Amino acid sequence: MIIRIKKEVFSNFHPKLRIAVIKAANLDNQAKLKESIHMLHEVEQMVRMTFHKTKVKDHSLIEPWRIAQEELGKKARPYHTSVEQLLRTVLAHKSVAAKDVLTNLTHYLSLKYVVPFGLDDGDKVTGDLTFSLSTGRERAGALKRVKKGELYYADDKAVLGTKLDYWKSKKTILTSSSKSAVIHLEALPPVKSSELNQIAKETGNLIASFCGAKVKTAVLHKKKNFVII
Repeated sequence: MIIRIKKEVFSNFHPKLRIAVIKAANLDNQAKLKESIHMLHEVEQMVRMTFHKTKVKDHSLIEPWRIAQEELGKKARPYHTSVEQLLRTVLAHKSVAAKDVLTNLTHYLSLKYVVPFGLDDGDKVTGDLTFSLSTGRERAGALKRVKKGELYYADDKAVLGTKLDYWKSKKTILTSSSKSAVIHLEALPPVKSSELNQIAKETGNLIASFCGAKVKTAVLHKKKNFVII
């Protein structure tokens, strides 16, 4: 599988966007479900103690995404990215626990580090994955049109998700029986390259430990915009 970021993303969205990609094979996505939920509940409690819902959009790691959206000429509103949606749910005293281990692990890491994560069943992805900016003609499912300028990703057949106004296709949603997965986490400054590398490493280690998976990791950026993984 080739995973790439189109060069126009760096010139028209943000030159310092970095995306860590992790491919996991031979998953056991059920055995340590209780352990994954327990760990997630701990970080949910931490979020409720340290965040206030009216301040989420002004968090130092979330504000760059809001600014990027405003620079594209869009009116920013709270809870655009996947991590903002997780925070909103947790701050409403609801759990974001899922019925599979890997989804719980990515929710845990997203809340812990306040970075957006994406997750797809690798066996349901058709061909390669490409991160692009929308022309306004792309469709997210049968009814939804992707807004012009939106950062999105797609396989060879369809749009799988949008990043600024978060949406996820049901086509590649992970389940407890999934055996393969592709994880991606996006970072803008002030997240440093070294910090993203560390988060990606921790993600891979947790997946290997909880799911017994074989893991491959890479970080894409302006000077390395694709990887075969």
